[in-house]
Parts: sequence; C-alpha cells; structure tokens
Amino acid sequence: MARKTQDERLESIYNKVEQHPGEKPGFIAQLLGLNRSEVTRALPTMEDRGLFVSEDDRGGLWPFFKKK
Repeated sequence: MARKTQDERLESIYNKVEQHPGEKPGFIAQLLGLNRSEVTRALPTMEDRGLFVSEDDRGGLWPFFKKK
C-alpha cells in the first residue's frame, strides 16, 4: 500500500478531530494507525495549512472554526 502524502495525513488527522472532538492525540492516532507523536508533531503544520485545532486543559483536541 502506498504511503499517504503529508497533506492527506494532515487532512485525515483533522477529519478525525472533527468526528471525535475533545479526544486526546493518542486516541486520534490509534484510529488512524499512527503514533501519538505523529499527531502531536503534525499540529503546527496543520495550522500553517489552515487546519486549526485547539487543545484544552486536559489535552483534548478540538476543531477550531474561524469566523468569516
């Protein structure tokens, strides 16, 4: 199976955060077959690409929608 491109991986992570808001990076990683660190390291790059995710005090991830 071919590896996903970085853009596809970032979008997959963001989509899982949208589907499971408030879950920690380890849970999102498990759903995608990734390491927790891969999800955590992807967050700044996701922001650079306009896929905004905020982290709460417990470490849960939430999709962040910018107002237009």
